[in-house]
Amino acid sequence: MLTRPQLDALTATGCEIDCSNLTRQLFATDASIYQIEPGGVAFPRTAAQAGALFRAAADAGIPITPRGSGSGLTGGALGDGLIVDLARHNRQITNLNLDRGTVQVGAGVVLDQLNQFLQPHGRQFGPDVATSSRATLGGMIANNSSGARVPAFGCTGDHVVALEAVLADGRVVNLAPETTALAAVEKQIQHWVAVNREEILARMPAEILKRWPGYGLDRCLREPQAALRHILAGSEGTLAGIVSAELKIVPIPKDKGLAIIFFASVAEAMQATVALLDLQPAAIEHVDRILFDQTRGQAPFAAARALLDLDHQPCEAFLIVEFYGDSAARLEEVARRRLGLRTTLLAKE
Repeated sequence: MLTRPQLDALTATGCEIDCSNLTRQLFATDASIYQIEPGGVAFPRTAAQAGALFRAAADAGIPITPRGSGSGLTGGALGDGLIVDLARHNRQITNLNLDRGTVQVGAGVVLDQLNQFLQPHGRQFGPDVATSSRATLGGMIANNSSGARVPAFGCTGDHVVALEAVLADGRVVNLAPETTALAAVEKQIQHWVAVNREEILARMPAEILKRWPGYGLDRCLREPQAALRHILAGSEGTLAGIVSAELKIVPIPKDKGLAIIFFASVAEAMQATVALLDLQPAAIEHVDRILFDQTRGQAPFAAARALLDLDHQPCEAFLIVEFYGDSAARLEEVARRRLGLRTTLLAKE
């Protein structure tokens, strides 16, 4: 629990602070297996208010944990000090620039909300996490989220053009290509990365496309002039709180193809995954019998089971392989290779 002097210092910033038992219990969990009850929860409305809150918390000795939707699996949204919910009031989508391929979003914009906004313009945000109906862009940046189509679109950190962030001392900084905010810090990061180049490459091989949360040292090697943005993307709120961001957007793929390949064993499916990489799929998803047997007899899955013919042609696993661009030729090649027990090919008409 926060002490009375600590609570007074926080409320003096004008930020909404909730220390009720119900709110603290609600924010004591996220999508992880952990549970940590915070002392209170804050809901800043603006970057300036968040800055004042961070400064007051630092002066009062209160640890801060920035939070988005709490959909992460590693407990990064939990803490025993002050949870700062940067998502509730920062949900604006602005400055859509189709020529540049960018859009400005508040930290609380949900991925599905952004893609619904972009869809009439034939655009989307590339990384597509499974929790898209609730994952916020601020949290996706903090976690460097990716999704199933990382071979086609990379991770969230690859799409960050600029960041509005609040530092631990309350400073609000705008990190963009044309600004010089924290230039000395950026040069220091560039130096560290250059000195440790070989170890970074060894520990973060380019072949591993689906990145884990953590400081984006490998991206700093590729794009040292954006070192600060790359360090923040994946830092899980340990370095700053993200208020808003300018993001790259991509055209919605028009030429799509899907190959569903059925196998007699999980091991065979795993081996086939490697054999398909030369076709440069946008995504490969593995589903085993333990999972799809749970859909047996369930009405919402009846059509999918009929399409896959799971009841009449049993298998132990199947791969869903998606292609963008030149999909007809790629699907033909999949069929020619005769992988697994059988193959179902689907093309977008």
